[in-house]
Amino acid sequence: MDLRSDVPFPNTRWSLVAGVRGQPKVREKALGELCGLYWMPVYAFLRRRGMGAADAQDAAQGFFVSLLDEDGFAKADADTGKMRSFLLGALQRWQRGEWRKSSALKRGGDREIFSMDAMEAEKGFQAEEDGISPEDEFDRRCAMAVLESALQRLAEEQGAAGKGKAFAVMRPLLSPAGTKISQEQVAAELGLSAEALRVALHRLRKRFGELLREAVADTLAKPDAASVDEEMAALQRVMTS
Repeated sequence: MDLRSDVPFPNTRWSLVAGVRGQPKVREKALGELCGLYWMPVYAFLRRRGMGAADAQDAAQGFFVSLLDEDGFAKADADTGKMRSFLLGALQRWQRGEWRKSSALKRGGDREIFSMDAMEAEKGFQAEEDGISPEDEFDRRCAMAVLESALQRLAEEQGAAGKGKAFAVMRPLLSPAGTKISQEQVAAELGLSAEALRVALHRLRKRFGELLREAVADTLAKPDAASVDEEMAALQRVMTS
């Protein structure tokens, strides 16, 4: 993606959700991707607010259902240019209001916006440290989700280029969360020299950075170069805090 300030951005997932009225299939796909991206941050926030695992799972579904029923994504631009900020504010308002009104009902009824394995979600939540605020938990999960989105895009590119197996071996070296595997182990498994691996990693990290900017842009209502830079800096602060 060309990030010069004079080059317009293509439609992002957010703009597709908010603006594509005559193409329901396109909008539905974008909605599914957004819900998938932010399901775990919403779930983790609700757990930090004291909900049990089952209630938090139901509530996450109910929250996204309410956004769709009220066309909440279309109103996001008026509130903030950042999807994560809009969702956190909307979630806090929803929990104060609609959650209490319908506490005796299953959130979302029979409608499932995004399917998340409950045991895996809870396992991921419990693996995190205690003592973090719900708001900080939400921001951290959002950052992790965007990073994973960019890594998945890179994996798909590498797979399409016939390099999927090699990328799977090198992928742990690209993860910001760190890894126990060493470059020497990866080079040996791939049959590469240390220099060849260094060059390959350099190229992958460069492309990962480009895809990360695209993933960040997808979460902004008006993703010009300056706003992407600002959100990239915020993401870095969250991941290093």
